[in-house]
Amino acid sequence: MTGTTTPAIEITGLRKSFGENEVLKGIDLSVHQGEVVCVIGPSGSGKSTLLRTVNRLEEPSGGSLRIEGEDILDPDCDIDAVRTRIGMVFQQFNLFPHLDVMGNLTIAQRRVLKRGKQEAAEVARAMLERVGLADRGGAYPAQLSGGQQQRVAIARALSMNPDMMLFDEPTSALDPELVGEVLDVMKLLAAEGMTMMVVTHEMGFAREVGDRLVFMDDGLIVEEGVPAEVLASPQHARTQAFLSKVL
Repeated sequence: MTGTTTPAIEITGLRKSFGENEVLKGIDLSVHQGEVVCVIGPSGSGKSTLLRTVNRLEEPSGGSLRIEGEDILDPDCDIDAVRTRIGMVFQQFNLFPHLDVMGNLTIAQRRVLKRGKQEAAEVARAMLERVGLADRGGAYPAQLSGGQQQRVAIARALSMNPDMMLFDEPTSALDPELVGEVLDVMKLLAAEGMTMMVVTHEMGFAREVGDRLVFMDDGLIVEEGVPAEVLASPQHARTQAFLSKVL
């Protein structure tokens, strides 16, 4: 990770309001190529909204947002083209229930990337192997555990060959015994150098895998730093109060 390359994600003065409610109050954050940034904080602090503005699933109310140097708030920006470079994994798996696993992994490849049937299937099989589900291509989402469904969702995002991955609390809907299998896949991606922005409650993952830990509260970044240092000796009173409850 070097400071000379264009940041993968560059957020400056980002604001987002829903009516009278200002959820993001001026966020400055850069994520560098190959960096894993974990975002923590209490519910309602703006973490998920921040993540969703990065690919404009939520439209910012102000500020600037660049993906690999491109101003994605520019009216001339082709946001659909930008989104193909940004994989997103949600809390709920958002799989198509009427399609089997292979169908879920090939539909966007074929419609968005215009890959042929055979190429899309080859990519899908390779990605299922990466997440440890090579044998489940013919299964439907309802036949899979929550952990398997989330790994399929990760494989689906990877099938689009993204430059970066956004994870919005990817394990919070899972039973505790299934969390590890999803985190293992995320650790693998991090080890391979994938740029990742992860909203998470998993402090062990943040400590082990994160390059940087960002603590948000009330729409602001209150503290950031090396995960082990922030978790061991938080500097800000709000960070201290939050971590005293979750660690």
